[in-house]
Amino acid sequence: MSRFNCVNPGRPYRLGLTLLELIVVLSILAVLASVAVQSLDPIANQSRYESSQQLLDGIRSAIVKVPNANVATRSSLISGYVADTGLLPGSLGDLQVKPVALVAYGTQSFDSDRDLTNDITVSRGWNGPYLQLGAGRTTILDGWGNPLSLLNSSGSLTISSLGSDNDSIVPEDGYQANISVNIPLQSYTGDVVFRLYAISIATGVRVDATEANLLDGIASPPAGTKRAGVLFYGTNAAGGSSGTIEESMCVVGLTGSFDYRLTNTVCGKGAARAVFWVDSNNDSLISTGETILRKSYAFVFEIVPGIENRFDMELR
Repeated sequence: MSRFNCVNPGRPYRLGLTLLELIVVLSILAVLASVAVQSLDPIANQSRYESSQQLLDGIRSAIVKVPNANVATRSSLISGYVADTGLLPGSLGDLQVKPVALVAYGTQSFDSDRDLTNDITVSRGWNGPYLQLGAGRTTILDGWGNPLSLLNSSGSLTISSLGSDNDSIVPEDGYQANISVNIPLQSYTGDVVFRLYAISIATGVRVDATEANLLDGIASPPAGTKRAGVLFYGTNAAGGSSGTIEESMCVVGLTGSFDYRLTNTVCGKGAARAVFWVDSNNDSLISTGETILRKSYAFVFEIVPGIENRFDMELR
């Protein structure tokens, strides 16, 4: 039986669209899809921008976090990579995996008065991972799936996402603009000032530290062999870079104000003891066999960034 239109027997019956009609329909659908995608781009970019910003804020806190610093308590105020290791990270991967050159977090003890008994204990070392990336994520990428950049300039660290275009080439506006956070030197370092006093053997009260007050009934050692100083225990304090607590002698002159200032000292735990000793070999260090005439109590403290941390030390 032939397929003819029953109404108009002279015209063939059609089952579908012609090729031209199909092309027109597909073109309309393509235009509508393109418009829909373009209308969603700002929403997607805003989400990626916010994700990048949150990641950068999280990285800054992972490197150095000072939550509502209360100078009066000086306890458990500082946390993060810098406080644990005394260093800025060389790469963002250092926040996730311990660098070979750094020691793992652990307890270290010292005999500050050389009586063969450890009297100072401080815990330090890499204690990561410092950044939580979320389930299934192993690499640190911005909201557009690109790696972040790090720039260390004179101790100030800048971490950046290069935006939607992943470059710094103009035009850099809108979502193409770089997003950055900065960790300046003053955000993780502070000045430390040790002020020495003498406790009078005769009266038991605090007096200004002078050579006479420090001797105060003690037979004077030979001229030129007396020294006063502060044994400071801080992360990499003697110039190391492994994240360990190291001992450093801060020699205090026997005239003047009897204080010592450490500038740009990395935040976190530290410890100290003031000493007045007979420096027999005149090397400004407490060597084996040298006599400590007077000493302060040993104590552990928190170095708070961005301020002058002052500690009074009484030689007894």
